[in-house]
Amino acid sequence: MRAGLRMKLTLCALALSIGQTAAAPAGANPLEALRTLDTRLIAVGTRLATANVSLCDQRQHQPGMSIHDLSQYERGERPAVAAAFGLADGPGVLALAPSGSAERAGLLPDDNIIAADGTALPRAPADSDAGYAPMERIVTALEAAFADGVATLDIRRRGQPMTIRVAAEPGCASRFALSPSERLIARADGRYVLLSAGMIAFMRDDDELAASVAHELAHNILRHRARLNEAGVDRGFLGRLGRSGRLFRQTELEADRLAVHLMARAGYDPEAAVRLAIRQSRGDARLFAGTHPDWPARLAAMREEIAAILAARARGETAEAPLPRGSLTGTRD
Repeated sequence: MRAGLRMKLTLCALALSIGQTAAAPAGANPLEALRTLDTRLIAVGTRLATANVSLCDQRQHQPGMSIHDLSQYERGERPAVAAAFGLADGPGVLALAPSGSAERAGLLPDDNIIAADGTALPRAPADSDAGYAPMERIVTALEAAFADGVATLDIRRRGQPMTIRVAAEPGCASRFALSPSERLIARADGRYVLLSAGMIAFMRDDDELAASVAHELAHNILRHRARLNEAGVDRGFLGRLGRSGRLFRQTELEADRLAVHLMARAGYDPEAAVRLAIRQSRGDARLFAGTHPDWPARLAAMREEIAAILAARARGETAEAPLPRGSLTGTRD
């Protein structure tokens, strides 16, 4: 389930970001274009998370829906957002994964979710400042309702009350979030997988999008943030150097290796990860030198795993996915 981060939107900038995508034609309403990007992200994220649940020791049920609430948006933008998405009675459905659990149950975009399993969802005061805390409470309440796999949602659809029962699929524990930034951003923090509008616009197809999402999801599956913290890494500028730099590079290679397996098991083309990495390397100014391995090392790691995947497939088998979860060693690249 995706809860958006603070939406301090400049809608013109967002429109420029998404206007580059084939899915968002020139002149598209920037708010609807935001929905288009969210739909792509929640679709890919849900597919990767549910197809790879057997690899995850931290799990949650994934209904395949992206929600938002007026509390995310700046007060001056709320009237336009409310009019565009019908956000009058509470948090609303922004996007649905095609053929996902929520869509199959009959949930529709712009449905307002009032309560889950008989408990009203938290509401922020109408005049509250834009922030993330109200959405965190809303999403936490929804995840609690889905903890046993099934949630009964009381909704309002164009003002009419309805009740919908959603049976969600088990998946890896991650939330998928979209940032409206034009910059190329893809991050994971142990709980979230976040991609920017600019990053999604950079993708040529959903296989490349899956490569980026799978890499970040791999960081969460492998508990990289927690393992780096346990290792006492320096997250400041000096983190690029010495032992801390080696540990960061180790986690990036671990994520590269696991990501192509996540893609293959979800039915995406793992070669798209190589294609995307080659394109990224051409525009890489090495701003992250020290925390990320050189591109030749990353490409070699991905190609090695892809060869193992293809060899296992030729035998009618599924390749064993690399799942290092012990203490980070800081082994040199």
